[in-house]
Amino acid sequence: MKLTLKIAWKKRAKLRAEGAKLRAEGAKLWAEGDKLRAEGDKLRAEGDKLRAEGDKLRAEGAKLWAEGDKLWACAILEIKGNIKIEWGWVLEKSAYRCKLETGEVFEP
Repeated sequence: MKLTLKIAWKKRAKLRAEGAKLRAEGAKLWAEGDKLRAEGDKLRAEGDKLRAEGDKLRAEGAKLWAEGDKLWACAILEIKGNIKIEWGWVLEKSAYRCKLETGEVFEP
């Protein structure tokens, strides 16, 4: 069969129709991907808000820890005077114990 413009035009039209189907399928996938990305962006923003809220609570907790430590230090100064104290980590309780120079030990 000899190639003519009419034959070439038909083949071109057929290839373009197949290409249009594939492009439409690709566009659907892109749209689905865009929806997922938008959903992911919302989730990321929500996660960022929760982390910021968590940071505030952690800072508030750290402030209370510092207040407790200050209260403890002031009480020792008032009751025992200026003595040495030694802190030790108690792994099982995930907390510190305090040993005073006098030998007294305060466990968590």
